[in-house]
Amino acid sequence: MASEESLRKDEEAHSRELRIVLLGGRWGGKSSAGNTILGMEWFDSGRQRTINSENRHKEIAGWQVTVVDTPGWRGYSSLRDTTEKDKEEIKHSACHCLPGPHVFLLVVPLDTAFTEDHRTALVDHLKLLGDRVWRYSMVLFTCGDWLKDRTMEQHIETEGKALQWLVDKCRNRYDVFNNRNRNDDTQVIELLEKIEEMVAENSGGHYEVDEIVCQEMNEKKKAIKEKAEKRKMEVDKQREELRTLIHEVQIQLTEVRVVLLGSRNAGKSETGNTILGRVEFEVTRGTLKSVVKHGQVNGMAVTMVDTPGWWRSFSVHSTPELIKQEVQCSVSLCHPGPHVFLLVIDTDVLFTESQRTSVEEHLQLLGEQVWRHTMILFTKADWLRTTSIEEYIELEGQALQWLVGKCGNRYHALDNRNKADGTQVTELLQKIEEMVAGNRGSHYEVDETVLRTIDEKRKETEERARQRREKKKEQREKLQDDLRGSSHRLPELRLVLLGQEVAGKNATGSTILGREVFPTCETTLCEEGQLEVAGRRVKVVNTPGWSTNLIRCTMDRDKELMRSMSLCPPGPHALLLVIPADTAYTERHWRALLDYLLCLGENVWRHTIVLFSFGDRLADTTIEEHIEREGWFLQWLVDKCGNRYHVFNNKDRGDGTQVKQLLEKVEEMVAENDGQHFCPDMSQVNQKVEEKFQRREAEEMRLRFEEEWRRREDELMKSVRMFLMELVKEIEGSDPPTKSKKKPKITQRTSLLPQRKFEKKWMKRKEWMKKRIQDTVERLYKGSERINLPIQMRGSYEFNPPSLSGGLFSGDSQEQEGVYDTVTAWLSDRQGELRSFAAKAGTDSGIQSTSDFPHLVTSSDDEDEDKEEEQSVENIRHKLLSLHT
Repeated sequence: MASEESLRKDEEAHSRELRIVLLGGRWGGKSSAGNTILGMEWFDSGRQRTINSENRHKEIAGWQVTVVDTPGWRGYSSLRDTTEKDKEEIKHSACHCLPGPHVFLLVVPLDTAFTEDHRTALVDHLKLLGDRVWRYSMVLFTCGDWLKDRTMEQHIETEGKALQWLVDKCRNRYDVFNNRNRNDDTQVIELLEKIEEMVAENSGGHYEVDEIVCQEMNEKKKAIKEKAEKRKMEVDKQREELRTLIHEVQIQLTEVRVVLLGSRNAGKSETGNTILGRVEFEVTRGTLKSVVKHGQVNGMAVTMVDTPGWWRSFSVHSTPELIKQEVQCSVSLCHPGPHVFLLVIDTDVLFTESQRTSVEEHLQLLGEQVWRHTMILFTKADWLRTTSIEEYIELEGQALQWLVGKCGNRYHALDNRNKADGTQVTELLQKIEEMVAGNRGSHYEVDETVLRTIDEKRKETEERARQRREKKKEQREKLQDDLRGSSHRLPELRLVLLGQEVAGKNATGSTILGREVFPTCETTLCEEGQLEVAGRRVKVVNTPGWSTNLIRCTMDRDKELMRSMSLCPPGPHALLLVIPADTAYTERHWRALLDYLLCLGENVWRHTIVLFSFGDRLADTTIEEHIEREGWFLQWLVDKCGNRYHVFNNKDRGDGTQVKQLLEKVEEMVAENDGQHFCPDMSQVNQKVEEKFQRREAEEMRLRFEEEWRRREDELMKSVRMFLMELVKEIEGSDPPTKSKKKPKITQRTSLLPQRKFEKKWMKRKEWMKKRIQDTVERLYKGSERINLPIQMRGSYEFNPPSLSGGLFSGDSQEQEGVYDTVTAWLSDRQGELRSFAAKAGTDSGIQSTSDFPHLVTSSDDEDEDKEEEQSVENIRHKLLSLHT
């Protein structure tokens, strides 16, 4: 009996509980790892995306194990791209294993490089769970079979700093899984033992979950569901009314004309194929020009127009003119005009306010009437799974709800992976017919004037492009004639890639060298690579990209960028200025470029070639047409570089002709420069960089100081207004002074006034002062007249504030206090001017000495009373001074 009791106690001691939450990017193997741990296919894995956080329980080798699977984020996408639903599910995943998980397994696949972008994405998403999550985190590497003969430690050391940082952040806690070998129980036991060791390190503790937060989450879900049901009821009621209207006005469509609109990669072309029931639109390359296709769907003739997409969240000003013109002209492809614009929205990406603004701006290209004919079409409906489209709309927030409201609460969800389901297309066509009935059978009216204007612009652009092309041809022929008989082929070429962020410099460098030399992640330091290309030694130096937002620029990055000139001694033969051809080139881009290149001196333009990346996005448009269409800033840049330019398609690296032609153009430019390479004085370059940041710091300080001055001036104006209003009340409630008992002085200009006349004079003066003060208060409230500063700060460059260095923008509170001490001392030196300002404030308020009232008759027997009044006025002035100081 005793032995049985002892055995039972031993079994109970061995029976332990472990609560596990799986976190990570999509397709990393989270669900599969959960199935491996539990030894069963409980979580949907493979290409089926996890939508909701869900838990499963099982006893494994004496452990009571709870595993929670969670939705993953998209690769290295930041938190701002993750949908609100996914964020909520990740944030509250711990609520699925109360009182809280013992470990968060951060799933990282070994068959994919773990870059700095992946690290940033992971850190971003873990912020949803707070900083304490790291104390309970362990890295779980999947695809363990990919290691082959290498150890996990060797992989970590060779993979790079991003992965090493993650392992260190998790206190060197990690494990490896091979999800293809689920019969191997030892890997599961080893993982559970490591988790138990981690729990012991944490003194048996776990990640604490606030049950109130979990309760709030459930209440929020309930509220979202109620709002979604209400929206669904409103839509059903609206549709019922429209169906009744169809019968009343006897509208029966035999043809539907549709235009697809939306951002790039939203699924427009795939949607067109789903509706038409066959592959008509190219989906792999992306739509470059508006295309029209026709088909029969459920006995109805359907005309479908696919259009090029704009970059998600980019303003219309950043969209190339070609795409804007294609969107505007798309309506002419379905004469006499489309019945409906299907605005395609991807449900897999967070719909932000910037995306809403982008959609609104691009649709305004078609005029205000476009909204009456627009319906939102949500793609990737299969990824919503059990979540209704109404719940998605309510959860995503005000930006999406505004857009749905703007489109008259018209929307539809489509699963493009399930083309066999014809009911979703049938329902869509029914909704379109109902919308047309709501518009009394009308379609979008095409503005022929707009189309004619666009056509005229195209002809002008083509003519200017022809002239530029001929000019370039003449330049090259003349140069080749001058060089005939002499070889200008160089045995070595040294190239430096320059450009803004995400311009395509990394891909361009790899295309030139013919192999993946530069990784496709953000470049923070100069990198170099060299190979033999087309019979020449070619050295390419890649540089960090600059930002078009100058506030984000730093002196360290500028100097690192300039350092590229010294990495290919004795100097580069050519600077390749990489500009993406798939976005508009605006004044903002132009100013950012000048901010950097002017530090290299005026001679830099003689050694620069404009290299357009994303050449595949030009379709059948020539680069000359692109240059002429994009406007003055791009044309100025190309002309400044001596009309030297080239186009690259980095997706077609097998085409060696584009690289060969580029190198020939570089050699021609070098020959034109008498064989000279670019060799700037680096000491002068660095000095210009430092001077640029000194000017920028001084300008920022001046703006900050003016802002502070205006704030204090507004406070002073408020105080002056309040004081003057109080003064009016004081005057209204005051009694006239008692007549002096002294014997009056007898002079020629004096006479004795009776008390009644004296009081009348006092009331007249009091009313006059009240009116002056009230007028001043009214002017100050209206803001039509401010008290002019003797120091003209607003918009004045003659004002020289004290020299301040550092501190003000560094975020260091002690340094900021020092700066403001300096400013305060400077203000103290100008007390005289400030006193003049306060005195002027008193004068503008109508508070003047009695000598300033010539229209009031003053007799000598009133001198004592006048002195009292003057003293009163002086006291008021002192009060005004105290208000300022």
